Amino acid sequence: MSRPKLSASQALKIAQEYINERNKHIMGFNKHYIPSTIDSDIDKSVQYYEDFFALTGGAWIVELDFRDFEELLVVSDEQKVISFWILGIDRNKIPEIYTKLTTDQLLQIAQSYNDEYDLEGVIYPNHGESIFFYEKFEHVEGYSWIINMNVPPSPYGGGDMVSLVFSDEKACVEYMFDPSGYPIAPHSDDD
Repeated sequence: MSRPKLSASQALKIAQEYINERNKHIMGFNKHYIPSTIDSDIDKSVQYYEDFFALTGGAWIVELDFRDFEELLVVSDEQKVISFWILGIDRNKIPEIYTKLTTDQLLQIAQSYNDEYDLEGVIYPNHGESIFFYEKFEHVEGYSWIINMNVPPSPYGGGDMVSLVFSDEKACVEYMFDPSGYPIAPHSDDD
């Protein structure tokens, strides 16, 4: 068993700093936002896994205080940053999860999709808001991933982000949400 590079308190600090910045950012434009919090009791909120799905090396899982569903931040022990979020999965199920895709493979597929369909997107890996993992997601069989990409604002309105929805099983983009939040599938237009 190899020793982790981070301590539990260091992993908690990385997650807490990220959550504090995220809360401040969201509250800047949404005064009704209820800030996310993390229990400062390390025994309750932080757990280390020597081998972790989708990553090279170990990871620290930091659990946000429960609201509507489980929210977990994955802190890479190798890179010492937040690698992705896990949403809606009980922390006790994590040792049973085996994915086909790694985060590096996801980013490669996303970049290829971005290039092929001229999305002009920019992905900020290890930003915290870029990669999400779900046990189930609408219209996707098996595990799902979402990668958010910033795109230039459209003259027609909407936001400045698209979300690619991946099937872990098929290792591909199933569909995406455009800047206005509508599901579309540019690749199906090729048929």
